[in-house]
Amino acid sequence: MRDSSASSVGRIVFLTLLCMSIGAAAIGFVAVFGIQSIRQEFERMVEADLPQATVATRLNADISGLTNQMGLLLTARSEIALDTIRIQTRDQLDAINRQKERLREFQLRPGEYAEINRTLVALVENLDEMGALSTRRLRSEALARTLEERAREKAASSDIGKDFLLWSRNVEAATRLRQVDRLGGPLQAMMAEAKTPGLLELGTDLLEQRRDIIEIETTIQGRLHHYTQLSDRLTDATRFMSSRLISEANARSGSIQSLIQINLYLILACFLAFATVGAFIYSYLDKNVVGRIQELTRRMNAYDGQSAPSGEARNEITLMEASFAWLTNAIAERESRLVALNETAVDARREAEKANRSKSTLLAAASHDLRQPIHAMGLLIGGIDRKALPVRSRETVDQLAALMQETVGLFNSILDMSKLEAGTFTAKQVPVDLAALFSRITADFSPRAQNTGAALKVEMPRDRTFVQGDENALYRILSNLLINAIQYAQEGAIELRSENRGKVCTLIVADNGPGLNLDALDARGSGERSDLKGYGLGLSISFALAAAMKSELTFTSPESGGTRFALSLQTCEPPAKNAGNGLPTSRLREPVSGLKIIFLEDSADVHAATLEGLKQLGCTVAAYTAPEQARRAIRNARAPFVLITDLNLGRGHSAGNVIDEALARTPHLVSVIITTATRLETNNHWVEHEKIQIIEKPFSIGRLASLIRFVALHDG
Repeated sequence: MRDSSASSVGRIVFLTLLCMSIGAAAIGFVAVFGIQSIRQEFERMVEADLPQATVATRLNADISGLTNQMGLLLTARSEIALDTIRIQTRDQLDAINRQKERLREFQLRPGEYAEINRTLVALVENLDEMGALSTRRLRSEALARTLEERAREKAASSDIGKDFLLWSRNVEAATRLRQVDRLGGPLQAMMAEAKTPGLLELGTDLLEQRRDIIEIETTIQGRLHHYTQLSDRLTDATRFMSSRLISEANARSGSIQSLIQINLYLILACFLAFATVGAFIYSYLDKNVVGRIQELTRRMNAYDGQSAPSGEARNEITLMEASFAWLTNAIAERESRLVALNETAVDARREAEKANRSKSTLLAAASHDLRQPIHAMGLLIGGIDRKALPVRSRETVDQLAALMQETVGLFNSILDMSKLEAGTFTAKQVPVDLAALFSRITADFSPRAQNTGAALKVEMPRDRTFVQGDENALYRILSNLLINAIQYAQEGAIELRSENRGKVCTLIVADNGPGLNLDALDARGSGERSDLKGYGLGLSISFALAAAMKSELTFTSPESGGTRFALSLQTCEPPAKNAGNGLPTSRLREPVSGLKIIFLEDSADVHAATLEGLKQLGCTVAAYTAPEQARRAIRNARAPFVLITDLNLGRGHSAGNVIDEALARTPHLVSVIITTATRLETNNHWVEHEKIQIIEKPFSIGRLASLIRFVALHDG
């Protein structure tokens, strides 16, 4: 009984496959035959109809372009412009001749090509004559202007100067030969009273030159009329030919569509015929095979997969059951392996996170320890009175300051790259005032550009524009781009500007230097940092900072030279002013002079250099090295003051508690200026506070003074 059932199923499967094969062969034959016919018609259309129609259409367009060149030829006001238009006209004629030669290869109606060729030859001859006439006209007009200037110079010293000027204007306004002839009498009458030698000859030459110009203009008008007739005749001929060729191409396209429809109908008929046979086979299989498989599935769902069923004959169904049992066991084994691998991966991730935290801690500590001596050196150099030094010593100090600035930039770049690679940098998304940012850039980089001979142009935003981003990251990106531009543009031009389009503001840094040549780096900066060798860390950091702000930094560098960087940012509304803490706010009458400052810094070198700089500004400074001393001074303050404090006070101490206490309990506090080696140490709520300004070390005493003036002027 089992053998009979298996044999019946086998026959049904065989018949099914045979029917499917015959159906596929029939449909394939119909499809291949139809495709062959369609291909032949399509090749005829592509190889003959479409090229002919395309050439005719292009020829018609080139003739229209030639007419435009004719208008330019007639309106040219100089021989240079006329020569340029002649070259363009010759190029247009070459294009027309190329299309005409292609027409010769096609099978056109008798006389079509000959008519087009004759008309085109006549048109070219007419163009050459009009070009020569235009040249004569320009030269005659130039000679007439020269004669008129000479005549006016002679008449200016005569008593008939005013009359001669009016007469020359009438000559210039004359447009007909009769009008020119009538002006001879007045000339003779004036010359009878004049005593200026040579003026009569100049007037006579001026009349002759005007006659020549009018004759040339008349001839040009006649040639223009003849050109218009030839152009209309040529346009009509090519338009008729183009229309006919396009109609033939459309007819061929319609024939292809008909063949496609017939082919689809035949395929559909074959499909329906064999679909009927397939439906009958499906009904039989559903009754005699699918039902049994469903029963097998129910039985398989009841198994636990530990062993294959036994006690039954080995046939297709029992083999499927055994395979199911083996598959279930294999899946269970792999699941246990995956669980073990997942636990290993989790442990590895925890170790990596721990290593990153250690790296971040080390980076913050190293940043603070390394910045302190560099910061102190910068302050000491900045505090030197250059006016009291000899010229050579002053130049040496300036060189030291420049080298110090380069060292600071390199140090910041290395630390920034370390932060980005360690994943410890998080870009803030806050409103940034572009005008303030551009002003800061101008103050920092204008002197540097002047020293190298480069021309830095910063175009301030016309409207008050705010963008969403990280202000320090934006400053670092623009700084790096400008540093590269100043270095490579040398004495060229550098431009910084912004463009607003809708809700997107694009910051642009462009220069006319040698350009950026990076084959491995695409315009989105998708290359690795190794692709930027020779360009410094600045570009790598700029691309990484832009990506951290979820923005895009692109660049273009044409073959003609120069580089253009563009950073796209979303615009936003200005930030709402903080409501404050309810305490009364004191106002400063003088921005800096006499301003009281409470200064907290643990490093002796930085403490001494900063204190000296603040005193030179005329500030009243109370300087401390311990947090408790600063707290007492803040509590006892009875006048407006600015708190300047280093955040990291060494040996694990921080000025955070001093800052929070001053903000919460001191009514006379104007502002808090926090100096820090890295912004990773600052609290997030300080960034948004209206009375807190954060400045990263190293910085110059001039920058600190600018910040003090800013907070003093904006108090209240």
